[in-house]
Amino acid sequence: MLTSIKYGSGPIVWLAFHGIGQDSSCFEPFAGQLAHTHTLYSIDLPFHGKSQTANWPAVITSSYWQSLLNTFLATHAIDRFSVVGFSMGGRFALVTAQSFANRIDEVLLLAPDGISQDPWFKLGTSTKAGRALLRFFLRNTSLFMLLGRGLVRVGLLNAALLRFVAATMQTPEQRTQIYRSWTGFRSLDTNMTNFAEVMTTFGVRVRLFLGQYDAVLPRQQTRPLEVALPTCEVTVLSTGHTSLVRRVAMQL
Repeated sequence: MLTSIKYGSGPIVWLAFHGIGQDSSCFEPFAGQLAHTHTLYSIDLPFHGKSQTANWPAVITSSYWQSLLNTFLATHAIDRFSVVGFSMGGRFALVTAQSFANRIDEVLLLAPDGISQDPWFKLGTSTKAGRALLRFFLRNTSLFMLLGRGLVRVGLLNAALLRFVAATMQTPEQRTQIYRSWTGFRSLDTNMTNFAEVMTTFGVRVRLFLGQYDAVLPRQQTRPLEVALPTCEVTVLSTGHTSLVRRVAMQL
């Protein structure tokens, strides 16, 4: 059921997970840097890319995701591998790393979601009322933007974050994708204390890449990982959110 783009043919295998509203081409900047040393499988997340038309359950659980990955790994004859996750793809990278820790070499997290519980994500996904409110605002985007600008004025929302959200919900298809993703990925949570213990037990290298000017997933949202896992290697690049994949590719 999982679809992917394969980059390179080297002996080091990476599985990469893109952000919301993107597809597997997100990691094309990695291809030129790693083609001879790595084989990178950039995977379309559920509801994205070539996976959009698949018959997905409404909620993607950790156990369901693990079963999909088991099939994917067997199909491609992959034994050991590393994971890369950007933005929303960070949720999938964290769950994958913890589920397959005995087969993981390295975890690369690029401005990852899933470390801290975002209040807006929780509000829109955790209850029936919240999901109804999310549906309402996605169907009434002018009202959503009016509310967003009000929150910006009183300092409860970053203006750059509002612009990012607006850019990802311009069409009905995008708004449907956002709703399905936010609600569908809500159970993919990773406890940072448990994650750190598992990574330490299996000697997995964890690298965290952040954008200095990233208003979408700023550094304070990744602090729980840094506290729980002091060996986590942190690199802060002079960039915002959308350019981070390209900038990280230049560092590899």
